[in-house]
Amino acid sequence: MKKMIAVAAAALVVGVTGEARAQDWFWGGTYSMSMPLSNTKDFNGNFSFRGVAIEGRKVLNENATVGLSFGWHVMNDTQEGTVQLENGAISGTFMTYTNAFPIFANAHYYLGQRGSIRPYVGANLGVIPMERRAEVGLFALKQTRWHFGGAPEAGFVIPLGWYVRGFVNARWHFALKSGSAPSQQYVTFNIGIASN
Repeated sequence: MKKMIAVAAAALVVGVTGEARAQDWFWGGTYSMSMPLSNTKDFNGNFSFRGVAIEGRKVLNENATVGLSFGWHVMNDTQEGTVQLENGAISGTFMTYTNAFPIFANAHYYLGQRGSIRPYVGANLGVIPMERRAEVGLFALKQTRWHFGGAPEAGFVIPLGWYVRGFVNARWHFALKSGSAPSQQYVTFNIGIASN
């Protein structure tokens, strides 16, 4: 988590330099909170306050950007249950964890005028490596899969002055089934800062 925060801070430092502004890039970092849905909620039912993301967007014109984003979202839960194994079963109190690392290409469209509060919508598409782990006593079961997925997005960009913008958004992440790993869904609520 500390490494992701350091990378997000570095992206902001690069983003507020004159060179980055001259290239019309929008650099940012966010703090993310996750709400699991569907199969993800069955495995990790709790709302999570553990997540970060960084991204860069190339400004195409007054209303459109394209770019890349990278995230790390952690969800966990504690539950009672039984897991069937090849030669038996394990029962007890399970600690469950999901680590999701979305890697997306994206496009965004902004309404309103530059310099004002601007609502926007976006589409993210790429891969979501996901590690799902269950621990009970001394035993741990882990599954790591790369899922094809995406995330529609809606939010607001808020001018804070001196080429710095705040933004808030929500993304609905969906990861398609990958091998024996079921499809996954969760929503992130993000608060961030960026330069433009």
